[in-house]
Amino acid sequence: MATGSLKLRITDLLDRPIEGRLQIDFQPERQSPGGTRMAVTFSLTGETTIVVNGLQCRGGPGTLYAVRITSKNFRPYAFFQLIAEQRHNTASDGTVRLMTNPKRVKDIEAPSFSRLRSAVRRVLDAADMQATKTEDRDLSELRAGALYGALGPLRKASLLNIFTKASHVSSDRCARFLSSLTVLRQDRCFCAVDATMPEFLRRSAKFRSARSTLHQPLSGFVLEDSFKSADAHANLQVTFMRHQQTGALSADVDIDESRGIEHGFEVIRNAVTSGRTNPYLIRELMLLSDPVERSLVPGYRFVFG
Repeated sequence: MATGSLKLRITDLLDRPIEGRLQIDFQPERQSPGGTRMAVTFSLTGETTIVVNGLQCRGGPGTLYAVRITSKNFRPYAFFQLIAEQRHNTASDGTVRLMTNPKRVKDIEAPSFSRLRSAVRRVLDAADMQATKTEDRDLSELRAGALYGALGPLRKASLLNIFTKASHVSSDRCARFLSSLTVLRQDRCFCAVDATMPEFLRRSAKFRSARSTLHQPLSGFVLEDSFKSADAHANLQVTFMRHQQTGALSADVDIDESRGIEHGFEVIRNAVTSGRTNPYLIRELMLLSDPVERSLVPGYRFVFG
């Protein structure tokens, strides 16, 4: 029986090695004779390139396999691969970049307060944290480094995601209009904003009008216009609200993935934790939305449990 090999380069979405046990399953397609089902496992300790030998295939045209890669901290990744005899076949998908399974993340390693980008430090320094819900009470009256240190992993990831996206060219670098943080949750932040921001987004080619009805205003505020970045994926949405008595302008800022991003055989969309978007998934969607330049990296790493 003819055989061939498959050479794979496998990393995470940041192009870093996968650690631990990795399994690769090979299933020949029904219409493609000559192959046989096979599973191999590797224990990875920093390497990114692996070779699977002894894959049975039909001589000449080869055999088409469905290949499925699994590792406990990552989502499965599957793709079709033609295996031809007597050669090191290279992966049809190029480098296989595995997407983290958010349920496996127990903590994050994030930059210290002093190493944050200036836009993040600015809104933390000027923070006027409001306890509009019970979950907000632990941050009440905190600001600057004390506030950042009290966020915990989910809210910290949310903050870094949002300001990475809001500082990016795809969002017309609109983070500069966010003046002070008032509420932060795992799926969004509320900020006081410059009065010129709505008109800036209205005129920006990077944004389009969006529905605001799915957003709840803070107590004492009424909803106004909402805008969403016009890029294909990992969209920044800014929903304005105005205080009924003072006229102060604030915004609800979040990142959404409504269309879905292809990742192997899967189409990845927002997942929710307790009814809310998981910020760890949002980080992965941001990385998937810019796989070449990797300009949407929030700057923190996952710690797995």
